[in-house]
Amino acid sequence: MRRTNRIVALLLAGVMVAGSITGCSGSIKKKSAKLEKGDITDSSIVITVGDQGIKYSEVKNYCYFLKNQYEGSFGEKIWSYSVGKDTTIGDEAKEEVINMVTQLKVIKAAAEEQKVKLTNDEKDEAVQKAEEMIQTATQQDKQEYYLSVQSLSDIYEENALADKMFYVATDDVDNNISDEEAKQIKIQYLEVITNGTNASGKKVELNEKEKVTALKRVQQLKTQLTQADDFLTFAKATTDAADAELTIGRDTTKLSKEAIDAAFALEKGQTSDVITGSDGYYIIKCIENNDTDDTQAKKEEIIASRQTKMFKKKYAQWLKNYDIKISQAFWKVLQI
Repeated sequence: MRRTNRIVALLLAGVMVAGSITGCSGSIKKKSAKLEKGDITDSSIVITVGDQGIKYSEVKNYCYFLKNQYEGSFGEKIWSYSVGKDTTIGDEAKEEVINMVTQLKVIKAAAEEQKVKLTNDEKDEAVQKAEEMIQTATQQDKQEYYLSVQSLSDIYEENALADKMFYVATDDVDNNISDEEAKQIKIQYLEVITNGTNASGKKVELNEKEKVTALKRVQQLKTQLTQADDFLTFAKATTDAADAELTIGRDTTKLSKEAIDAAFALEKGQTSDVITGSDGYYIIKCIENNDTDDTQAKKEEIIASRQTKMFKKKYAQWLKNYDIKISQAFWKVLQI
C-alpha cells in the first residue's frame, strides 16, 4: 500500500474532504445508504459517499493499517501524544483514516465510471497480501479491528485500483522536458555569509561595514586557494555554510540566484572568481557541468510533480459529484 499511501498523502495535502462531519454537497442525487444514528456495531453504516455506505468494520480495518504503520516505529503510546490544545495524534489519525477511506471511495467510483478494473493477477496479489497480514495479526487485533482475509483483500484491491487510476488519470500529462530545464550540475563551494544562517545555526546579518570586511576575507581565501592541495578540503575548513559540495539545478534554494547563474556558466574543473550574492560571497568550483544521472532523475521528479498536480485537479472534480456524510455517533466512538 506504500505507493497508494503517497497518492492519498498528496490528496490530504491539497484536496481535503470538505465538511468531514456535516457532509459536503455534490451533484449526484442517488438514494444513499442510511447513516447509523444509534449504537455503533461492526455492520453500522458510518460514512456515506454518494450512494456508497461504508461500514464501521471497514474503517476499523484501515485503523489497523495505520496502527501497524506507526506503532512499529513509535510505540503504542503514540496516539496519546499532544499536538496542540485538546488535540492528540490519535485525534489527527482519526481524521486521516476518514479522509483516506472517503478519498479511496471517490476514486473507486471514478474508476467504475471509466471502466477501469483490476486484472485477475492484481486481485490474486491482493489476496496474497491479505493472507500475509492476517497471519501476523493477534487474535485480539482480529476481533477489535474485525480483520479477515476477505476484508483485508478488499482494502488491498481498493488501494491497487487507486494506484491504477492515478496513472490512468495522468496518462496524458506533458512529459516533454528539455535537458536544459532539468540539468543538474555538481559543485564544490565556499561561502562567506552576509545574510542568513551559518553552519552552527547562528543567524548572520551583516551591516555595510561588516560586509566590506567579509569581502576582504573571501578575497584572501581566493588567494589562499591557489596554494591549496584540494578545493573541497579547503572549502570545508573555511566556509560559513553547512555544505561545501552540492548537486544543484536552476531551482535550488541552497544558493543565491547570482551564485546559481555563475555556477551554470562554469566549465568542468573551472573555479569562479569571487561571486557577490544576495546572501553572501561565493567561490565555486564546477565538478561536473552535466550530471546525466541526476538530470534524468530530475526529469522524473518534474513529471511526477506534473502528475500530482493533474491528479489533484481531477480528484477535485470527481469529489464534486458526491455528498459525503459522516455519523456523529461513529466519530465519538472511533479509536485507533
